[in-house]
Amino acid sequence: MIIKMVKGSNAHGLCSYLLDPDKVSSAKPIIISNMAWSTPKDLACEFDWIVSRPRIRQVKQTMAHLMVSLPPDEHVDTRQIALISLKILDSMGHGDCPFFVTEHHDKESANSVQHWHIATTAIDLEGNRVNDSFSRLKLQHLARQLEQEMGLTPLAVAPPNQRRNLTTGECRRKERTGETLPKETLWDEIDRATNDRPTLAMLVTQLKARGIEVHLRKASDPGDGPAVIGISYAVDGHSFSGRRLGPAYSINGLQKHRQIEYRSDQDVVLTQLMAMNQAPCQQLLTDYEALQQLWKERYAHYSKVAQGGSGEPQGRLLDADVARLAASEGESTFSVVGILRQGPTAQAQRLNQGHYAALEYCQAIAHKLRQSDPGLQPTRKALEIEL
Repeated sequence: MIIKMVKGSNAHGLCSYLLDPDKVSSAKPIIISNMAWSTPKDLACEFDWIVSRPRIRQVKQTMAHLMVSLPPDEHVDTRQIALISLKILDSMGHGDCPFFVTEHHDKESANSVQHWHIATTAIDLEGNRVNDSFSRLKLQHLARQLEQEMGLTPLAVAPPNQRRNLTTGECRRKERTGETLPKETLWDEIDRATNDRPTLAMLVTQLKARGIEVHLRKASDPGDGPAVIGISYAVDGHSFSGRRLGPAYSINGLQKHRQIEYRSDQDVVLTQLMAMNQAPCQQLLTDYEALQQLWKERYAHYSKVAQGGSGEPQGRLLDADVARLAASEGESTFSVVGILRQGPTAQAQRLNQGHYAALEYCQAIAHKLRQSDPGLQPTRKALEIEL
């Protein structure tokens, strides 16, 4: 369970966001409340009436917004939501404050995450300010306690590739507008693009093709080290260094946590990519995918011929036969290597050991074939369109 809290003073914005018809799925979205009204406008007026009462000490942030999320695929019923919410309010000092609880269903449909929201005031009915000292630490301890009491799955410590946070200001903006923030867009796009562990150049191409600006910082004198030492991203005019997005989004984090491969023989392609805008990158990806599909079809054809319906040979022996058949039909060494990379053995190596390991495996077969057929042209050592 994750419990977060943000403070603000816009009761109307908060109530409108929490009861947005696109996020709630019931005609009666309020699960539990101690307030007289139920519409966003009336609830906001009731909150405003409470916080506007005379008091000795002025409070700038008069509203508190608590967000509760469960692990993916874990679910509790509305009775349990109400019980958990009351325990949170009491434990955090809001037991004597007006409140309402509502559940949102947008994340549940997108990624099987159940979550709900608690709107309350930072001032109780007596006009006293609720003490919010060390609230973040208190919420963490409270979440662990509620997990145990309610028999919920304990929250695992997020690995580095999942550690990412919005700033307080970004949380308030999201609370106020309900929009998808630039950081969230970048997280989603980068996560999707790194799902199959591409090379750095392929990652850059995919992001630029989707309208994400990517900037690489190069060492002034790399010597024997890597030329690229930093990365930043931008979308809709908002720019962030990789480190600001989270540990897994820096140049080192991409390699360590997302298994993104980068070697110096990508530098020429990376330099070319930096000069391209979205349209050329989209075309580059289209051409790349068409070539991969062509090679995949040729591998299927040659392997079928090599096996003759018997299912044998397999593995390296099958790939050697595929290479011989491809070469005998006039395929260049570059195409032979590309065809071999579509086979199950090379694909398994790519997933387990990386693109370069798969490439070297295919090149070794092509090299051995060249020894028996000197007419074949030598293959290039760079990843070429694998980028």
